[in-house]
Amino acid sequence: MGYHKETYASKPVKPEEAILKWGEFLGDGPYTNIHPRTGKPDPDRLVSADGTRSIRYGAHEMNSKPTKHHYHEETWTLELKNKTMNVDNSVIRVPLQKK
Repeated sequence: MGYHKETYASKPVKPEEAILKWGEFLGDGPYTNIHPRTGKPDPDRLVSADGTRSIRYGAHEMNSKPTKHHYHEETWTLELKNKTMNVDNSVIRVPLQKK
């Protein structure tokens, strides 16, 4: 297991634009739900065709407060020397309600 860095995006995404943003981040499909680190199916992830990027959107994200609703853009990097998988994770807010 490698590092996991989490940052927050500087701007929120409008709910009606979220799926479009997912496609821009993941690139061309087909997509899978195979977790890049474990190699097992993960119902909370949509993974790019090359396995280097994923969108994480599960129960925690769906059930967060409407003003804190969000998803994660994850970028996976394999470190061959140490045989570890690192993840850079950006939290993207998608407010469903204004504060």
